[in-house]
Amino acid sequence: MKKLHLVLMTAASLLFVNCMNHDDDMNVNIPLDKNAVSENAKELFGEIDPSQDWSSITQGSIIVTADADLKDIEKVQILTESPFSNSNAFVLNEANVSKGQKVKLVYDAPNVYDTLFAACISKDKTYYVKVFSVNDSEVSFTEPANARMNRASEATNGFPAASAIILGQPKKSVNALRAEASKEKGYFAANEKDNGTGNYWKYTEWNNDSWLNDYLWAPVDVAAGSNGWTIKDGNIYRTNPNQKEDLTTIQWLVRYYLPKKDDNGGKNNNWKSIVEGTNYFKEYKNHFVSDGNPLTIVPLQMNTTEGNYNAIYYYYFKPEELVGKTDEQLAEFIKALPKFKAINGYKGDNGAYHNDKEYLLPYYGDNAIASGNTAIASLSIPKGYLIGFMNQKTKDETIKLAINGCTYGFGPLNKESNHLVGHYFSALSKEVSQQSIKVWYENDEEKISSKTTTNYGLTTDGMTWDSPRIGIFSANKKTFLCFEDGSDCNFSDMILEINSGVELNYDPIEPQAASYVMCFEDEPETADYDMNDVVLRGIRLNDEQIEITLIACGANDELEIKGLQNTQRLGKKEVHKFFGVTPGEGFINTVKGEKYFTPVSEVFNIDKNISVEDFLKTVSVYNRTTGKTITMPKESEPPYAIIVPLNFRYPIERCSIISAYPDFVKWAQNRNEATDWYLNGVENRLYPDMFSTAE
Repeated sequence: MKKLHLVLMTAASLLFVNCMNHDDDMNVNIPLDKNAVSENAKELFGEIDPSQDWSSITQGSIIVTADADLKDIEKVQILTESPFSNSNAFVLNEANVSKGQKVKLVYDAPNVYDTLFAACISKDKTYYVKVFSVNDSEVSFTEPANARMNRASEATNGFPAASAIILGQPKKSVNALRAEASKEKGYFAANEKDNGTGNYWKYTEWNNDSWLNDYLWAPVDVAAGSNGWTIKDGNIYRTNPNQKEDLTTIQWLVRYYLPKKDDNGGKNNNWKSIVEGTNYFKEYKNHFVSDGNPLTIVPLQMNTTEGNYNAIYYYYFKPEELVGKTDEQLAEFIKALPKFKAINGYKGDNGAYHNDKEYLLPYYGDNAIASGNTAIASLSIPKGYLIGFMNQKTKDETIKLAINGCTYGFGPLNKESNHLVGHYFSALSKEVSQQSIKVWYENDEEKISSKTTTNYGLTTDGMTWDSPRIGIFSANKKTFLCFEDGSDCNFSDMILEINSGVELNYDPIEPQAASYVMCFEDEPETADYDMNDVVLRGIRLNDEQIEITLIACGANDELEIKGLQNTQRLGKKEVHKFFGVTPGEGFINTVKGEKYFTPVSEVFNIDKNISVEDFLKTVSVYNRTTGKTITMPKESEPPYAIIVPLNFRYPIERCSIISAYPDFVKWAQNRNEATDWYLNGVENRLYPDMFSTAE
């Protein structure tokens, strides 16, 4: 509450207030007027749900066995989400352990999560994770020993004979066919029309010789197969000996890296996670590095209705070719490399995950490739070679359909295909596409559209002309490929797992500790419910320590923090004095644009079995001005103190919580409605995030 009090005091009351204005423990507690508190709250919130306990946290505990497939293990963690290439993963608790050890960890999960991640971490900070339900009591990372032994035996049954893998006649890629067609007229004409003019698009992007020798190769069918492997339709595959692996965890890993839907139910734009890039992207221009073992892949998901139009190819080259070349020079070099069939796509089945087949991608040598050549005896692409991937999408054999095109992980190779209006062009950022001059043709005459904009290419934060269309990320000692085969930036049309044959290249993982914000009103009887009179932030550092930080004070009254056992700092003086402010003469971190005050922290020991929420519930605020104590409200009482997860951004000065978070009133009246209210704030009514590096 922000009003200054003008109170007529008797001599006795003056003495009482004088005692309260000292930094000591001589506090007299006057009980809250519950009727006044309720009546005041009713004006703002209406009828509060009688079962409302104001908790947005799911408390739980899990026994974690530190038995992940890592050389050593020094720590286990509980996280909200997958930590791989995901800045929204937060640590709920952690403990130091040794490999094989069991440990019980309590956690405070934001109520929007019913699935969490357990993680084992090695000394070199490698993570290995597994999902579990908030209802689970135990989690371990290894399968039963007998199943593991059987799987290992199946996996080492060998590979097909290299002599059985014989290359057939090559085919020209769609890029090569378009380059060939462009030589005659300087362009090729598409079947797609401009929505504005009704005229056909024409393309000059292939009017050069660089794609003319782009050939696609595949092995011929072998009726009998070889050593348990089938060689058919240009693919070399067998039943995957590892198909009993934990697909649930893989599915969640992909889901957090590449969410399929956005908050409004539309296709999510995952371009940011791709363009920011992994180490493969930054160091090797979106190529893998061979580890000298046979290269095998496992298709996990075809989440596209056009998957049956797709065929994935691979290529390889010596690492020295990467040195000293510009992107344009490297693109010209790769265009002339032979591309070999890896796998045929198939129509998606509603996003289901499978891992029933394993595909072999053999090495055919570095010499001139010709029909009748066999794979090299070792089958393995030499150690250190770089490996790239391409998807050719063809609905039919014509070059005129915009849907027919080749897309690569190395972005400069996509420049031509990204111009195809009616399909690939639609994924381009509108800042790029609207600057382009589109040319169409009529009766073989070149025309220039008078339109300055187009109905296509309107993606916000979308691709550029030379953007990659294949993303790469590593997790759980595996590497995954994610494809964007069409007109959006979803990058989850096809998901493949690299099962063997490439070096792992992990990005640094440093997830932040989850935070919990405790907000107080200082005068519940007359509260304005901007929930910023005292604001504390708690994070669990490990299973035995918690850090409490005083981050804001939007009150005029003299206040002090109570309930922090063995406090050496936060409970030792009036709240304003930590910031050098006189009560009634200024607020601390509640008014936008005013002076920022550095928060004040203290670390406390905590019992391993005590949750963060339960710890914070013991904290209260004593109002020296009124002589009253504000604690966490009991069930059905008004919310004059609340604990909110995920670095909650409290309202600005004199802005009520229902103005800052409109769904709060729905939740107040029905605890089962709008339970994620704290995720849907009104930006200009929230105090700026002081911990943006954490969230």
